[in-house]
Amino acid sequence: MRPAVRSVLAILAGLLSAFVVIALVEAIGVRFYPPQPGMDPRDPNSIRAAMANLPRGAMLCVLVAYAAGSVVGGWVAARFAPRAKLTHGMIVGALLLAAGVLNMSTIPHPGWFWASSIAIYLLGSWSGARAAGAGPSASGSPGAA
Repeated sequence: MRPAVRSVLAILAGLLSAFVVIALVEAIGVRFYPPQPGMDPRDPNSIRAAMANLPRGAMLCVLVAYAAGSVVGGWVAARFAPRAKLTHGMIVGALLLAAGVLNMSTIPHPGWFWASSIAIYLLGSWSGARAAGAGPSASGSPGAA
């Protein structure tokens, strides 16, 4: 398989695995923090109103989902990348960040959630890529940590 095709597939696999993990962890969080009665998930105004009253624990569950998804997505992308494994993992993190910013700009979120999400997407995907062997130690360069 051509390296360019393998790179694209590695990134797509990383994104897909990240989205699956995020959805699964969020589904667990919903068991602890069910949606408010009368909230319609298809109505943006209903979602905005529910977000204003969302418990902090529910938001922390979402951040845990983002962290788990970012780590897994970065790991999968780096694991299957033909080269530049850290770059592939970070591309997944950047794409997750873009999706997260789009979500947060559509539905109001508190400032602390914005800052935490940005850090989680990037640090999570970096950690996942490093766990898959990306970085200086993978290239065999001297002085690698």
